[in-house]
Amino acid sequence: MSDTESESRSGPAIGTASSDTERSIDIDALLAVLAEEYTTEILAVVGNEPVPAREVADETGASRPTVYRRLNRLEAIGALETTMVPSPGGQRRKAFGLVLDEVEVPLVSEANAVTDGT
Repeated sequence: MSDTESESRSGPAIGTASSDTERSIDIDALLAVLAEEYTTEILAVVGNEPVPAREVADETGASRPTVYRRLNRLEAIGALETTMVPSPGGQRRKAFGLVLDEVEVPLVSEANAVTDGT
């Protein structure tokens, strides 16, 4: 399938952030990362408050490189954001927090919607 075919078949998903703002998300990229091993476990750990990647790795049992790849992809898509938090040693470290509360995925674009004519 060509890129133009993919674009015409799938529009952007609409994500609702915790502050009730909407942001457009690449649905293909989101579904791809959600299908990867450990992603749902990572999202469950990050769901409540910003968490450093090391703690995410400890909680999920995934390797740190795997955790960083998933976190960075989710951040690039717009599902996560980073903040700096204090570490036990007094330094600051990067923590990842969930931005989206939910995602709405259109199954059919309005241009392709079928009406019953009534």
